[in-house]
Amino acid sequence: MSDGNQRETGEPLSRRLRDAWMKTVGAYATDEKGTQGLLQRLVEFGALSAEEAKKVLGEARGKIDHNKAELDARVDESIKGALERFGEFREARRLEERIAELEARLKELEAPSA
Repeated sequence: MSDGNQRETGEPLSRRLRDAWMKTVGAYATDEKGTQGLLQRLVEFGALSAEEAKKVLGEARGKIDHNKAELDARVDESIKGALERFGEFREARRLEERIAELEARLKELEAPSA
């Protein structure tokens, strides 16, 4: 039989809270002060020890930093791709204009002289 802080699996409540936090809010948190405030309330309620709260906060910071770096890389990739497509579009537009000029000139040259 388990006590109030453990599941049948033997997982302590603090571990379950940390896991749930990291799987949900912690993975997406961007407001460090809000995260600190929530963890402090969990410590005050006795759901987490100060040591566990520091560990969770450290893990959350790591995930936030990783997510920010990944987002930055994706944004950079998107911008680079857009600039490349824009450059290709400009080049295609320039070539279309040049073809139109050459076609007009060819028509002039093919027209019978008067």
